[in-house]
Parts: sequence; structure tokens; C-alpha cells
Amino acid sequence: SAAGSNIARQLSTDSVSSLNSLSSACSLSSAAHTTDADKKKKRGWLRSSFNKAFSRTKKNRTGSVSDAEDSKGMSSDLSAPSSPLLGTAHHINGDEHGNLDSQPSSVGYDRDAVVDELRKQLREKDLVLTDIRLEALSSAHQLESLKDTVIKMRNEMLNLKQDNERLQRIVTSKSLTSSQSSLPLNEVERRFSMGDAITPGTDERTSLFAEDPDGKRVLVSVYLGSHGSYHKYVEEGAATCPIAAISVSGKTKWDMLDAMVRRAFKDYCERLDPLSSLGGLGVDCIWSYHIGEVVRYKDSNLPDLLPCGYLVGETCNITVCLKGALHNGSVDALVFETLIPKSIVQRYISLLNDHRRIILCGPSGTGKSYLANKLAEFLVLRAGKDSTAEAIATFNVDHKSNKELRGYLTHVAEQCEHNASELPSVIILDGLQHAAEVFTGLLSAKHATCPYIIGTMNQATCATTNLQLHHNFRWVLCANHMEPVKGLLARCLTRRLVETECRAGMRDSDLMRVVDWLPRVWHHLNQFLETHSSSDVTIGPRLFLACPMDVAGSQVWFTDLWNYSVVPYLLEAVREGLQLYGCRAPWDDPTIYICQTYPWIGEAVHGGSDALIRLRPEDVGYDTTERDGGGVGSSIKSLSSTQSDTDADPLLNMLMRLQEAANYSSPHGTEPSRSDDPGIESTI
Repeated sequence: SAAGSNIARQLSTDSVSSLNSLSSACSLSSAAHTTDADKKKKRGWLRSSFNKAFSRTKKNRTGSVSDAEDSKGMSSDLSAPSSPLLGTAHHINGDEHGNLDSQPSSVGYDRDAVVDELRKQLREKDLVLTDIRLEALSSAHQLESLKDTVIKMRNEMLNLKQDNERLQRIVTSKSLTSSQSSLPLNEVERRFSMGDAITPGTDERTSLFAEDPDGKRVLVSVYLGSHGSYHKYVEEGAATCPIAAISVSGKTKWDMLDAMVRRAFKDYCERLDPLSSLGGLGVDCIWSYHIGEVVRYKDSNLPDLLPCGYLVGETCNITVCLKGALHNGSVDALVFETLIPKSIVQRYISLLNDHRRIILCGPSGTGKSYLANKLAEFLVLRAGKDSTAEAIATFNVDHKSNKELRGYLTHVAEQCEHNASELPSVIILDGLQHAAEVFTGLLSAKHATCPYIIGTMNQATCATTNLQLHHNFRWVLCANHMEPVKGLLARCLTRRLVETECRAGMRDSDLMRVVDWLPRVWHHLNQFLETHSSSDVTIGPRLFLACPMDVAGSQVWFTDLWNYSVVPYLLEAVREGLQLYGCRAPWDDPTIYICQTYPWIGEAVHGGSDALIRLRPEDVGYDTTERDGGGVGSSIKSLSSTQSDTDADPLLNMLMRLQEAANYSSPHGTEPSRSDDPGIESTI
């Protein structure tokens, strides 16, 4: 029936036994599987713990069943026939043998699926664990970087804290008061140092003194005079030379002011002569400085008030006295006044002390007469006398005064034997080239009581040798190519520039460029004259000392000087040189160099460089001399033509010098017409 057909058939004894055997086999396989799992668990207990932890978390998030439910399902599938799952899973829908044959394959299929699922979960958990480890390593690296950054910041904070504490100690220090002195002193050192050039792109006019709102601008000046006595300077109304402008405030103490004055003087000397600082002129040369009624020496006691207490009313100057002739015969004040290096001045004084007679020989305009007067003043002041006309006798020698000078020297020789106290201390003979025989038979003996004799001569002749051999004169060369004349123009112009800057309180780079340019032009012109003539016709620095200390005025002055004084002199000197020595070098117009290095920038004044007259070779007979075939000039030219573009041969140079000496060997020989022109002679 239909009801009977639906009744399930009971299992037979054989079927039960077969099921038991199958169940035992599955149990054995499950036990073996569990043993292997335990071994794996023992080998990788750390991985199992991570797997279990992340398995629970992941399954709870995805809503999957737990491990206990999985094991329960597995055990249900492999349980005895009495299990409810077994009865419900296996219905008798057909043949008995067909149901029994399909059961083992179903169990194997479920086991493989479970293993694949577990492996898949294990791979997923391994990937998650790897990501976590990478994140942990990255976090650790970032932590180490943050620690290093924190340590660096902490060290920087400690350094800043120490610097802040040190600055606070400096500010609050009452003994050193370094903070107050650092501002003005550093400004003086910075603004007056030679190494501080005005760089392009900065303000062309910068302040020369400290911008201290509480300070007073004070001008530091040095007295000009070789004696070194403050009272004499005041009585004579001696001139002063400004060297610096400083700022003195109510916090400036005397030790600070001493350092500022010394530093200003040192920087001034270095600016005048960057190479040797005037032969070693330094802060030891300062004897005293005066501010109001106070005199400050090197080791003097401190006044009652601070420096600002004496800078009241119109008192805004500090005057400095250098060591001079009254301080054991020091030459420091003389060096500062004449701007001649100290070693050279000492050599001149030594020659006068030993021989009492010197001759300053050199081209016109090199400062021989000025130097002779300054040396005479020093000798008189060192002897304790005043530099008056009675103490210093000066003669301007020329052809007409030879007889009078010879009579005067004869009288001096007689007085030296009987009454030397009535004689002058120093005799200056200016222009001895016009009186070669004036010393014949006179002053041949050495007299310790005879006056000092200082002569000047524009060129070396045989009379110089005669004076050296027979009258004990010592010859001193004052040439434009050697010190002290070589750097004299640059030092004098720099002194005037500093004076202008100090009085204006500003530094002018345009004017500084002109002052640096003029000495280079002067040397270039002298090289041009030596090339086409001789060193005896070179131009002295006196011609360029009158340069105005303003930019526009200096441009107009140079244009007039070049067109109306320099060019006529160059044409005449080169024309005579070509006639005497011939063409020795290619023609090079010095105007080209002047135009290429023209220092005035901006709108041209008085025509600018275009207004300068050019020197053409036909104006001096250059082409005509080259075409001549005879004469001394052409013979010398033939010797030197092969080396016109290279360095001259030493033997040829010697021959040239001998030829030049031969032209001036006779004291009675006629001199070039250039020397007889009083206008050019007085100018050049």
C-alpha cells in the first residue's frame, strides 16, 4: 500500500556490522588526523594561537559558525547509526545497495572541502598577520624617527637657552658692560676697516658712525706736526686731520673710549697704506688724546665723570697727539704728517745724523722740497729750538744766485771754526742742478758743528758724483717708480677722501672709485713716458693732488687738466724722446686706457670722456722718425726693432741707459727746452 511503501526498512545485522566497521575506520582516520594536528600544533604553537585569535574575530564579524559547531557537524557525520543526523540524512528512496555504496564518497568529499576551507582561512590569517607585522615595523621606524627629532629639538633648545643666558649675563654685567660697548665699537671696526668694501647692490652711501639714538657723534682728529706737544699745537693753531667719526653715549666708559680711539687710528693707517700701514704705524704711536678739558694718557687715572660728561655744548671733537720729536726724537708724528713710511723716514734721519748732508734727487713734482722742509723742522724741534727763519735757512738756487750762495757758504765755513751758535741749524738748497760748482773748495772737512745741509736736484748729473766724493753728501733718489713717491698720490687722496667722509658722516662709493682710479692713470702715463722717452721726464704726483672731493667737480677738473696740462706736456716730452732715442715701442695712445677705465658713471659732465684730446703719433713725429734712416735714434731703433713686442734685452737696456747718461753727462750742456719753460715746470 501507499502507507506501507513509505515505511523505512530496518537495517539488517550485516548492514549494522558493515556500518560499525566503517565507523571504526573513520574514527581511526580521525584519530590519525588529530595526532598529526597535535604535532603541527606543538611545532607552531605561536601560529596556532594567532590563528585561533584571528579566527574567532573574523568569524564573529562575518557571522560564521564556531569551531565547536564545526566539530559537532563533523562528528555527526561520522557518528553511529543512532545519530539523528544519520537517520535524517539517509532516507530510503530506492535500492538499499545504492544508498550504501554512495555513503563513503560523500564522507570523503566533505573532508576535502573542510581541509580546503581550513587552508584558505590559514592563508588569509597569514596575510593578515604579515600586514600587522609590516605595520608594526613601520610604526617602530616612525617612533625611532620621532625620538631622534625630539632629541635634536631638545639639544637645540638647550643651546638656545645657554646662548640666551650668556647674553643676559653680558647685558647685566656691570664690570665689563660689553653690550653697550659692542654696538659702537663694532660699528667703528666694521665701517672703518679696509676689508669692508662697498659691495654692489648695497646702498652706495652708508653711515660712517654708529646709529646710536642715545649717543653723540664725535669727530676723532689727529694733530699735524712733528713735535708732538699738545700745548704747541694749541699755541700754533695747528691743523688737524679727521680720521674717524664715532658715537659716544651715556653708557660709554673710559676703557671703551680708549679702545675706540685706538681702533679708529689703526684702521685709518691701514686704509691709507693697506700693505704696510705706513711702515708699522700703530696704536703705540699715540701719546695722548684730549676730550674737552680731559687729557688721556696710556696709564692715566680715570676722570671723575664719564666721557659724555665732557662732551657738552659745542664740544664734539677728540684730538689725538702722536709721539714726536720732543718724545726722545720719535718720528711717528713726522711719518703721519708726510705719509712717508716709517722705515724710509728713519733712514733719512740716520743719514743726516751720520753725514749731516743729503741731496734729494728726482723728477719735478715728487715732493722733494716739501720733504726737505719737513726734515729740517724735525731736526730743529728735536734740538729744542723753534722752526723759524733763523733756525732754517732756505735758498732757491739758480744761475744768477751762484755768486751770492758761494759767498754765504764761505761765511758759514768760517763761522763753523769760531762761533757756530749764530749759524742756522739747517740749510736748504733748492734746485742744485743750477749750481754745480758752488761747493768747490768749501765745506770739504767734516765739522760736527756745521749746519745740516739738505739739497734738492731735479736730475742726476756728474755734479752729484762730485758732491758725494768731495763734500760728503749722501744721494737720496726720489723717483716715481719707487717709494716713497710711488704710493704717495694714493695715500694723499685717500686722506682727503676720509676727511670728506668723516665730515659728511657718509661714505661715497662714486668718489672712492675716482680716488682709486687716479693713481692708476698716473702710473700708466709714466710708463708711457718711460717707453717713448726716459724716467727723467715722468710726471710727479703733485699734478693730481688738487683733485676736488666731489664727483661732478672732479670730472670737470680732470678734463681741463688732461686737455690743457697733461697732453701738451706729453706731446713735447715724447717728441724729444723720439729725437734722442728713436722709436723703441709701438704707439699706444694713453687716452684709450683712460676711456676704457673712465670712473664717472651716469650723465657726462663737461663732455665726459668724449671731450678728452687724443694723442696721435703724427703729432709727435712718430711716423717721420720711423722713415728716417740715420742718426742715433735710428741706430737704437735698429737694435731694438726685433724685440719691440717682447721683453727688452738686458744688454740693450744697459746701452740705452748709457746713451741716456751721455746726453746729460756734461754739467754745462744744454738742457731740453722743456726744462726752460717755467709754466710747464711749475705745473708738472
